[in-house]
Amino acid sequence: MNREISDRILSTINHQGKSKAMLVSVDAFGPKEADHFARKMIEAESRGSGDQMNAMERVASRCGLTARQLRRFLQGEIKSPGWGLVNGILAGWISLWDEKIRVMQAEVKDVRARCKGDSCEDLMAEVAALETDIEALATRVRQAKGR
Repeated sequence: MNREISDRILSTINHQGKSKAMLVSVDAFGPKEADHFARKMIEAESRGSGDQMNAMERVASRCGLTARQLRRFLQGEIKSPGWGLVNGILAGWISLWDEKIRVMQAEVKDVRARCKGDSCEDLMAEVAALETDIEALATRVRQAKGR
């Protein structure tokens, strides 16, 4: 007796392994990057060796998480973190560095405003005059050694 295989089974045999090749991996922000970013944020927020827990609380609140959730994530206790946790860490990362950039830009603006005008130019002229005096003194010392 010759038994034929049905089309449904035959199609699965013929296409076995091909469906896996069709899966596309997207390199997106995932748990590994979230772990790295969270650790960097804690490092940036920490004010010393004894401030790690306080820094973790500040980072967690910035990310919309509790300190316990963040600690469990960093220790690997959460096996498959959800999109909300990972996306919260990304949003916290972006907000932290946006804030730091704004602060630094304000400092640069203040320094430029403070150094603008004659006082800065006078200071630079005084530095240049001192450099020429030092060079003249060095030349005289070299000449004196040569005698």
